[in-house]
Amino acid sequence: MGGLYLWFAGLGGVLMRLVLALLVSVLWSPATAAEPLSVPSGQLVLPYEFLWEDHQSEGTKGEAWLIMRYLTPSIGKAAGKVNFATAEADIAHLCTHIGLPLVQATGVVDEIIVNLMSAPIPRGVSDNGVTQFIGAFRVSTGVCEWTY
Repeated sequence: MGGLYLWFAGLGGVLMRLVLALLVSVLWSPATAAEPLSVPSGQLVLPYEFLWEDHQSEGTKGEAWLIMRYLTPSIGKAAGKVNFATAEADIAHLCTHIGLPLVQATGVVDEIIVNLMSAPIPRGVSDNGVTQFIGAFRVSTGVCEWTY
């Protein structure tokens, strides 16, 4: 990454974040934000929040992460809810069909995090009443490689 990372961390990083923000705003304008996305399970999936995070302590020179958060009220552990085994295909689908195009347009992302939430909750907060399914993907060869 070397010089590219330095560019990403400096002025270039600001420009890349602006490009990402522009892409997300074009793809998910207020008019389309309430429209559900199509996923393999057929469950309701609504874009909630997209974040671009710099993780300086990751890797040898830090990493850039794209965090994609979705409201999915049907997920849960109770009978009749969409469980993780079913939602797993949705998580991979969202990485491949939404995350990768954003990464390809902006250029530098080391990891894509897909977060499904049964109800809105701030990033990093735990709530026993809210189910969250999370998939982390490395982006190295133009594909989403599930890491955990």
